Amino acid sequence: MKTFAIALFSALALTTALAGCDEPPPPHPVYRPAVWDIGNRINWIQQRINHGRNDGSLDYDEFRRVQGELNRIKGEFNQDRAYNNGGLDGPTRADLERRLNYLNDQIHWLRENNEHRPW
Repeated sequence: MKTFAIALFSALALTTALAGCDEPPPPHPVYRPAVWDIGNRINWIQQRINHGRNDGSLDYDEFRRVQGELNRIKGEFNQDRAYNNGGLDGPTRADLERRLNYLNDQIHWLRENNEHRPW
C-alpha cells in the first residue's frame, strides 16, 4: 500500500509538472494592463511632453496643442472617475485609451526619436 501511494504521488507530481510545460512564459510586466492604467499613461505622456518642451523638440505651437489635449483628457478622466465612485466603465476606458494613443502618436518628437509606447 505504501509503495502504491508513493507511485501515485510521483505520477501526480510528474503529470502536474508536465502540464505546465505547454504554457508560454508570462508577459513582461510592462505589457500587463494593470501596470499601465490610464493614470500611469497620462503621467508618462505628460513627462514626454515636458521633455519635448525642455529639449526644444516640441515647438511652442505643438506643445500648446498636445498639452491642451492632454489637459482635456485628464479632466474627463478625473470627472468620469468622480462620477463613477473612482472607477471607469468599459466604453469610457476604451475611449480614453484611444485618445491617449492618438495623442501619443501626434507628439512630433516622439516619432523622430523612435520611441515606442511602453504599454
